[in-house]
Parts: sequence; structure tokens; C-alpha cells
Amino acid sequence: MFAVAARHSSYSAAAAELCVTQAAVSQQIRNLETSLGCRLFVRRGTGMVLTHEGRELLPFVEQGLTQLERGLSQLAQPGAGPLQLSVLPSLAARWLMPRLWRFAESHPHIELRVHPSQQLADFAAGEVDLAIRYGEGSYAGLHSEPLMSDTAFPVCAPALASRLQQVEDLISLPLVSGPEYAGVSWTNWLALSGNERILSQCRQLTVDDGNLGLEMVLAGQGVALSRSVLVADLLRQGRLCRPFSTELIPHHRYYLVWRPDSPRQNDINTLRDWLKQEAL
Repeated sequence: MFAVAARHSSYSAAAAELCVTQAAVSQQIRNLETSLGCRLFVRRGTGMVLTHEGRELLPFVEQGLTQLERGLSQLAQPGAGPLQLSVLPSLAARWLMPRLWRFAESHPHIELRVHPSQQLADFAAGEVDLAIRYGEGSYAGLHSEPLMSDTAFPVCAPALASRLQQVEDLISLPLVSGPEYAGVSWTNWLALSGNERILSQCRQLTVDDGNLGLEMVLAGQGVALSRSVLVADLLRQGRLCRPFSTELIPHHRYYLVWRPDSPRQNDINTLRDWLKQEAL
């Protein structure tokens, strides 16, 4: 009652929120003041404002209530249900899923559900516990930690590599890319390599999902400007080639994001630590 009355500066408004009478609020606060030996509120006009002692007490009361709510939430949902992870579809397909068996094997007590989505995760609605986001790392009301950085460069199927002896040879092949984001585009890559003049002679194909673009390139249908994180395994396996060494440094990087007051913090920490180890 003290915390609600302080927030409203009104006993009557506190009573309405708490579904009790104004007299009940007034009596409880008088009892509290008696037990503490000091005044917590004084009347000012039609409202009740905090005294010096009341202002000193309020932050501790609010912190205590917040901790109590977290404890009750933990009891109500003691690790109930799968841990929800939101991730971009391309990153899920090309980086996360080939590694996920290791997490399941080393942490069998944590059930994980992966949500591949281009949309931002809705933490407020409780739809997700942890997200891997690609951005600048600042998300209002959420905690974020860097996961990994990447670069961007052209890749092609091995069968096409012999046709790409110099950058000008890109004119003869379709250029596959996603929508420009964080500075990653064929325009910027060609400018960086000193060959922006050939852009008007190139055939470009844009797809919304980077993974779909890579599938086209794996089938020998063009050259993709892709991110290193997405193609590292494909390059290592020899399924793709990197014909040119020039690489862009995107403006953004991958971040792990979660609610700082999440009741699943222990499980989040476990998954966070595993993801960071995989990203090394």
C-alpha cells in the first residue's frame, strides 16, 4: 500500500488500484508510520506527498517488491517449458542448426525451441527468452552482449571458380544478394575493390533470405555476396569457393539479447555461454 500510494501521491487512487477502501489504505499507512516512528506522507492540497523519510524508504520497498515478484514468478514457472530462442533464419540454417546437437548432448536437462524469424522477438509478450540479433547492440529495456562479428565477400560454386579470374568477370554471371543492410551490398563491395564501374553491366538478383541466395549459388546459379559466418562451413567443406580476397566490414554484428529480469536466467546463462564458445 505504501508503494502504490507513493506512486499515485493519493490514498484514494491507491485504494482504487488495490480494490480496497481509502480508509483501509490510510489505516495501514498509519500503522506503518507508528511501527517506524516517523511520518511517511503529508497532505498537500488534495494529494499525499512523501516526507524525507518516505522518499528514503521508497526505493528499498520497490526493490524488495521487484525481487519478490521475480521469486514468485520462479516458483510459478520453475523452468517450465522449452527455452525459447529467436534467431534469423539464415543464421539458424547455416550456423546454429549444424552445431545444436552439441548443446543437446551436453545439456540434456534444457529443452530448447528455436524460432527462425526475420521479425524482432517480442520479449514483453513472453514469446522468447533469448534472441540472437544482428544490429548495433542497443535495445531498450533489454540486456545485450556481443556474440560474434563477420565480414562479407563473394562466394561461388567450385564449378564457376575458373570463370572468375578477375573482378570484371562478374559481368558474365548473375550477382545474388540480400537487401542492403549494415552496408553490405554489391555496390559497396565493387567500390571497395575499385571496380564500381562494372555495376551497370552486371545482372543482380535480390532475395529476402540469405539462405535462399546461398542455395542458388550452391546450385551453380550465380555468385553471392555473403557473410562469413554463413559460409564458413561451406568453404571448409569445399562446397563453395571464395574467388576474391576483398571483404567488406559490416556496420553491425551479432548480439545475444534477453530480459535482465527473466525468470529463466540460469538456463539463459547456460545457453549464452555455449553460444559464445561455439562462436570462438
